[in-house]
This record gives sequence, C-alpha cells and structure tokens, in this order.
Amino acid sequence: MKLKTILLLLLFGGMLNLLSAAEPADKKPVNVVVAPTFWDPNYPNRATCKRLIELMRDDSQLRITQWGGLSLPGGAGRAPLMMAIAGKTAPDIMEAWFHIVGNDIRQGFLYPLNEWIGEDRDGDGLIDPKEAKWGKWAEIPPLWRQVVTKDEKVYAVPQATKYYMGVLFRTDMVRAAGLDPERTPETWDELIYWCQKLTDPSKEVPGAIIRQGQRGIALLPYGFTWLPWMQSAGGNPIMQIRTSPTTGKEYLLPPDTLRFTTPEGEDLSRAKITWKANFSSEAGIKAAGFYHKLRWMRWMIDPETKEPVSLNEEDLAAKKVKIGDRAIAFTPKDIITGVARGQTEQRGTGAFDLLSRGEVAMVTWFVQDLNSIGSTTGLDSDLLSWFPFPAANSPGGRQVVQVQNHYVTMCESVGDRPKEERDKVWEVLTAITDQKVADDAVREKVLSGLARFVNPEDLKRLGLDDYLKDVPKGIRDNYARIASGDIAVFTEPYMGFWITMDNNINAQVLSLIIAETGDNFDYKAALNKIETDANSGLMFGRSEAELDRYRPTARIIFTLLVIVIVVFFIMIVRSQLVAVGSQHVTGSTRSVAHPLAPWLLLGPAVLLIGLWSYYPLLRGMVMAFQDYRIAGESRFVGLDNFISLALDSSFWMALVRTGYYVLLNMALAFCAPIILALMLSEIPVGKYVYRTFFFLPQVTSGLVIALLWKMMYEPTPQGFMNQLIGYLNMIPFVDISSQTWLQDPKIAMLCCVIPTVWASMGMASLIYLAALKSVPEELYEAADVDGAGIFTKLRKITMPTLLPLIVINFVGAFIGTFQNMGNIFLMTFGGPGESTTVVGLLIWKEAYNNLRFSMATSMAWVLGSLLIGFTYLQIQFLKKVEFRKAESD
Repeated sequence: MKLKTILLLLLFGGMLNLLSAAEPADKKPVNVVVAPTFWDPNYPNRATCKRLIELMRDDSQLRITQWGGLSLPGGAGRAPLMMAIAGKTAPDIMEAWFHIVGNDIRQGFLYPLNEWIGEDRDGDGLIDPKEAKWGKWAEIPPLWRQVVTKDEKVYAVPQATKYYMGVLFRTDMVRAAGLDPERTPETWDELIYWCQKLTDPSKEVPGAIIRQGQRGIALLPYGFTWLPWMQSAGGNPIMQIRTSPTTGKEYLLPPDTLRFTTPEGEDLSRAKITWKANFSSEAGIKAAGFYHKLRWMRWMIDPETKEPVSLNEEDLAAKKVKIGDRAIAFTPKDIITGVARGQTEQRGTGAFDLLSRGEVAMVTWFVQDLNSIGSTTGLDSDLLSWFPFPAANSPGGRQVVQVQNHYVTMCESVGDRPKEERDKVWEVLTAITDQKVADDAVREKVLSGLARFVNPEDLKRLGLDDYLKDVPKGIRDNYARIASGDIAVFTEPYMGFWITMDNNINAQVLSLIIAETGDNFDYKAALNKIETDANSGLMFGRSEAELDRYRPTARIIFTLLVIVIVVFFIMIVRSQLVAVGSQHVTGSTRSVAHPLAPWLLLGPAVLLIGLWSYYPLLRGMVMAFQDYRIAGESRFVGLDNFISLALDSSFWMALVRTGYYVLLNMALAFCAPIILALMLSEIPVGKYVYRTFFFLPQVTSGLVIALLWKMMYEPTPQGFMNQLIGYLNMIPFVDISSQTWLQDPKIAMLCCVIPTVWASMGMASLIYLAALKSVPEELYEAADVDGAGIFTKLRKITMPTLLPLIVINFVGAFIGTFQNMGNIFLMTFGGPGESTTVVGLLIWKEAYNNLRFSMATSMAWVLGSLLIGFTYLQIQFLKKVEFRKAESD
C-alpha cells in the first residue's frame, strides 16, 4: 500500500514538472486583486464571477483574487477601503458609485484609464468618441462619460447593468382594496387615494411587532429615495451655473446640461461651471411636505359611501366636513392620522419586513431587487410589481424613475505596477463591464422563472420573445414609457460630495418627519439649513471671494493667538527654571549614582510618548493648514479651514451642545457616585452585597450597555421604559404619557447620559468610599458631642475631606466628557436631527464620513485649545494635594 502511494506521488510530481516545463519560463502569473463586489469565490454563479472565471480559463497567465479588507456597516463602510488606499493595500479593481466617483477622483483614489481609452486632442476637456481608441467608449452615454472625466483624464467605466428605482407594491393587497394593479397612480393625489384605500389602522396583522394596523406605504428616511419626489415636482437637487466670459452674465441650468448656447448665440459649452445645492427650492419643500402629508395627514371614512375623505384645518376645528350637499360630523375617534409607516431604527419597522407582513402595501426601492426582496422576506415574488414615482399636482410635475449605473475603477496603486500587469488589470476591468455580464444575469433570471422582472427590450434583444407574455402589461408599459421619454429618468447628484448631504437629509429632515414627534416639525427651516451647509463646504466649497473677505481678519487673530501662546509658554518655562534653581540651592534629600541615570530610565517612555502622542499632534497641526488628501498631494491653504470653521454655525451649535452634554454628565454621572458613596458608608448590614450590586455594571462591556439601553428606549407602548411609565400611571393622580425617548430632540441627550450614570457610578463610588475611610472617627464623635446634625457633619467634616479628590476627578471628568461621544455614537449617531451631535462626533463625521480630514483636525485643535487651560489648572492643583492612607473596612 505504501509503495502504491509513493508511485502515485512520483507520477503526480512528474506531471507537474512536465506542465511547468511546457509553460514559458518568462511567463509569470499576474495577480489581480478585485473587490468582493465583483469577485467572491463563494458565489461562483454570480454574473461577474462567471465572467471572470471564463476570463481566467482563456488567459492562463491571469490570477484573480478577492480583496480581504475589513467590512464595516453604515457610514464607516468605506473607512477600511480608505485606509487600504493610504497603506497601498487596496484592491486593483473596485466599485465606485455614480454619486461618489467624483469625490474619489478629487481625493486621488483612482488611476486614470487614458492609456487604454484615449487622449483629448481637441482641448475641450473630454474624450469624444472620435478621439477614443477603445471602441466601446462611444457606446457610453455622454453624461456617464463626463462624470468620470476630470482635467482630460478618465477614471472609470460604467457597469453594464442599470438599476431603476420606483414604487414597489403588493398586487394582492391592492386587489383586496378594490384597486386595479394595472392602473397605477400617475399623480400625487392618486397615490394618496391608493394609500387611503390601503390603510386600516384597526386591522390585526399577524406577526406585527408594533401593532399599528395596515398603512398604504412605508417611508424610507434616505436622501436618495427622497430625491425622486423632488424631481417629480419639477425640481433638481443641484444646479450648475455657467458664466459668460464676455458679458459676465450667469445662467442657472439643470445639472445634466452638457452643452448650452445663450439666447444671444454665445456657446458656453466650455465656460467655467460652478455648482450650488438647491434642496430648499419650491420643489424640495413640496417633496418634504408630501412626505409630511403621507405621515401626518388627517382624514376619515365617509360612513355612507365608505370612501376616504381628507380633512383640513377648518374641518378639524369645526368637527364636521362638507361633502357635496352633505355635512358629516365626526368625533376624534373617527379621525385617522396618516397613510404611511416610517422606517426607523426601532425593532420591527424595516420597510421590507413591513411589506412582507402586510403592514404596508408599497415601498420605494429598486425594481431589479424585486426578486431578492421576495426571497429574503419570504414573500412570493409574483405578488410584487412596480410603477414610477407619480407626478406632483402642480406645474412642472412629471412621472420619474431614478437610475443608478455605478462604475468600475482602478485604485491609484495600479500606477505602481509595470505596463504588462496594468494591461491585465484593464483586461479584468473590461470583462466586468462587458455587456455579456448583464446579459447572463438576464438569462439567469429567465431560467429561474423571473422573466416578469426583466426589461422587455432585453428579452427581445436576446431572442427570448417567448417570455414576453410573462411580463405584466403595466410593467411593459413602464419600460416603454421610459424608452420614449414619457417617464423622466434622473440620477443622484454627481458633483460635490452628495453622500454627506444624503446623510444630513436623512438625519435632519426625513427621519424627523416620520418620527413619532414629527407632526409639528419645521421641515422648511431644516431644508434651508441643509442647503446653506451644502453650499458652505459640506457639498460645495466656499468661494475664493468669500474667503478673501475674512483672510485679513483671520491673520490678525492668528497672530494675536500666537503671541499669547508664546508668552504663556515663556511663563511656564520661567516658572520651571525658578523651581529647578530653588531645588539646586536648597539641595535634595535624594541623589542618584549618575546624572544621566534618570534620563536613561525615562528615555524609552519619552520616545514612545513622542512617537505615539506628540508626533501625531504635530502632524495634525500641519493638516489643519492643508487641504489634506489620503492619496496624492495635500495643498497648503493657510487659515482657510479655520475661516470656514468660524463661519460654520453647525460647529458652534455642536460646541453649545457639547457644553450641555458636559453639564448633564457633571450633574448626574459625576455627582451620583458621591451621593452613592455617602449612602453606602452608612449601611449597617450587607454593605459588601450592596457594593457588589452597584459595581457589577462596571464589568459589562460599554457597547453592550449602550445597545441594551437603546432597546429599552423603544418608543412604543411595548418598550421597557414606557411599560414602567404604565406601571407608574397606576398610582393615583399620576398621568405620564408614553415617551419617544431617543427620537425626541428634547430628551435624547439626557437619554444618552443616563446609561453612563448607571454603568459608572458603582466604580466611582468605591473610590469615594475609600476616601471616606480617611476621615478620623474622632471628628464625628466630637461633632456628636457638640450636637452637630447629619447635614452639619456632611458640610463641615465629610465634604472638606473629599474635596481634593472631588476636584481632581472633576477636572479629569470634565476634560474626558468633552472628548467622549461613545454612547451618542451607538445610540443616536447625533440624532434626532442634530440634537445630540457633540463636537467629538462631529470630528468623527468630518473625517470618516465627509473625508474632510483637515476640517476635522481644525475642529480638534479648537476643542483642544479650550481644554488646555483646564489641564494647566489640574497640574497646579495636584501640586497642593495631600493624600492620606485610608483604613480598610
């Protein structure tokens, strides 16, 4: 048996040698690292994976591997990729979203593709089809070519698959409500009628976690799902301004305008373009108002006709509504509020979960995800269909869909590879963007019985006409109207940093409209603020003219601050020199064997502190005066970052909120341990049991504590804290309404502080309890003889004893609280709106969400400067503190 095994191994080894000998020695394998979006060996049937497997089969020199970076959720999702780009460990090929690829280009993340696509020869800044040497460049729509072209360089190629967003709905629920799924709403009013017919607040929905009956539609708080409503009202989220070089006149144009000629005949195709956000335009306010109406409108059911009747303010005041010749009186029980459910972070409100359980009948999402929504929620996909966003009932209203067609790009590190290897990377990139990938995905859907979700034109193009009968008439009509232009097609904003504004629209407008406290929310003011922030640096930078107005003043202030810092530093050095001289005169009670011995002992610690603390501090000081880039050159901008910061009202409001946050922490988290220690010191029996009981939360992870309290803050009657309120209401004369907790801007900050109080006061109380043992019992006995009461002893004996420790802890806790934002990060992420956005969290968002590292560093320096004085006071006080040894108990 062993002999056979040895012979087989020898035979196998000989075959490998023959194979390797057959391959040319100079033909080394080329490894191309691809992001998991396109290449994941665990899913070989995915269209892109199948295409890359086929490519490797045809090219034996090519080796494709999956990038193994970290995967983080939410706003931190791109942080691992940015770190990889900075560390030169990024994939060769990655995906860039349509609305963020421009920022990736500006940040220097991407490698230009001109060596394969071609060069701009006519000087218009674009590579026209006639200039391209890559034949497929001409097949790409002009807008998609322009988005990825900057300074005559092309940085990405669009994927073959397009995604359309519309209104998804359940056909079974629509039919049950007496509506026709083939005659879908075309206007906002018709959609409201559908929602009213599909709403039944009293209906018992099986499996519902929060029992609110059935509603017409689920509202998502995402900015990109709100944009089509604004566009259906005739608006555009951003606008371009083209300035005539001859007349200086400015022309405000839609964002997708590529070429423009003035009424006077002047061609402005090559004129300089500036951009501005347009969120608070009339169309934007109408779209937010429509969200609000869906969530909070008042209406009732006509008792005679059983048809829905909308109620206005006059009807509600009169408690009756006139319908034709009839006047119908109603009571508060007859009024129905809203026709929509909002997706929030609370358990059981996921839009697709609501759809699958039948708690809502419609949701806005991507048409191509109809099948995946059905499979992940356990809902039969045949029960799903879609229609475009209805048109607003106003001039300029139009039916729209949103299209998303993302890109495939090369990371900038590809430029470090030899030309032969770069060609292999290009080979992989073109394979991923090949139309064959999209066609294979279509065929796979058809073979899986999902032809009804495929664009009929694709079925015709691929010779699958037999499956056209499976596509419902309404869906066929939708695609036909898109192709004819009857349904307008829009994209997300591609200029500026839209993803930041998407998050802000979510947090500061939409999530507040659909929250339980959103009835009286002023969405107009919120949109105005968002537009101002967008045009002040968050999306589009401040103009040079605006910065020039403030630069002289900034230089004067900066010079004065430098003088103050230098004087302050000289005073500290002089005080230290005086202290050293005094010590030298009076002599020391201790000595060392050699004067260099202390420095040798301190050397390693000083080196490590300098490397990990002071070097980043100095590096951050430089970043504050730069337009810092992770990749590429960082440009020196002087005091511009500080000027923008001074003009940013959001920063100053965050500083005020930070002060409020610190005040709450000092009043609760700092004072509670002192009170608890005093109480524990007076317990006659079971003192160790109580100390252990209060100490236990300290051994629990802070992450677990925050998430635990977040669950207890569920803003429904079934939430733990609201159940406690229900028990309190059983007490006579007590009537407390249910709270929305973390969704209420008025108490959200307090809700974030309370878990810290609960978790930390046990440990801190033990420290104070130990300090109490340093108080001589004779003092209390003498006070008893003098007839002193408990409050006198507390004021005259206990507090003076604890005062040094209290002051030390106060200064440390004060500084630490200014920098802390852990609970807020986990529980609210700065919401609702900006009610819990403290400076520490704002710095994190600026750096890792907005990629404005220089602005984040500037904020950190301002915050640090405010805290330097407290650190100096702490050092001065520590010199005078006298510590005593306490007796154990």
